[in-house]
Amino acid sequence: MRFKYLFILVASVIFLNSCDTARMATNDNLFVPYTKDLQDRVISSNLDVKKIQFFIDQKLVLRRTLGNQRSDIKGGQILFENGLYVHEVIIPKYTPGVCEGIDGDKISISFELKNNDLKFAPHGDPQGAFTLTARNWSSGTGEITYDNATYAVKCATCADVAVTKLLVKKSEARRLQTTQRVVHGRRVSN
Repeated sequence: MRFKYLFILVASVIFLNSCDTARMATNDNLFVPYTKDLQDRVISSNLDVKKIQFFIDQKLVLRRTLGNQRSDIKGGQILFENGLYVHEVIIPKYTPGVCEGIDGDKISISFELKNNDLKFAPHGDPQGAFTLTARNWSSGTGEITYDNATYAVKCATCADVAVTKLLVKKSEARRLQTTQRVVHGRRVSN
């Protein structure tokens, strides 16, 4: 009898995990990377990039050590680690964001408040996908300015934050890539 219950429990866990994996795979199939080619099409078609809904493909963790300066925190999570306060801001995978502006080949995307943006550019990716930009790269992490403070940014779901891509929904990408013209026909003149 116990074996029967144990079998049912194990089968249930396997079934639930497979459902979760299928949902994640389906979610991944809804998005495509925002590329330099797609950006060029948006600009050449005179479309407003600020009306495009963007997403990121990885979970990001922004982290900075505060010492004893807890009073300047606006949002996020405060941890006490090794005698110091640490402030973390977490941006989950597929978090929606909006374009705050374009500067050359960089696009500024805000996932939270206005002026709290991350910069993406089509550097280093063979397909021209816009990936996260940062400075002072070290062991898969980088530094960014966020909320007027310097944060270390790391990828919680990958080894190197530099591979974090900017995404758009597939349907949005098709809409941006398709140009249409409706033919109204011709009439015979008498």
